[in-house]
Amino acid sequence: MVFHVRISNTGQQFQARAGETVLQAALRQDVQLPWGCGGGVCGSCLGQVLEGRMVYPDGLPLALFESDQAQGMGLFCVGCPVTDLVIHVPELG
Repeated sequence: MVFHVRISNTGQQFQARAGETVLQAALRQDVQLPWGCGGGVCGSCLGQVLEGRMVYPDGLPLALFESDQAQGMGLFCVGCPVTDLVIHVPELG
């Protein structure tokens, strides 16, 4: 299964395979997203999920609080899409 991901503030689009994180999918297709640790600890990849849903296969990452997730925030380095996504990445403008 493949999911469509669109970055709302740049218009960039890419595809994510089932089980692939948003960051892995973006980098595989030369779409640059901010990131640091790659493990959900630092919060550098924090952004907003405007439409769709991601899951965290290893449980809620350290840098994402339940209250953040309730407000639509997500960590793209460890979040795997389970639907098509529209995301907002603050660092990209």
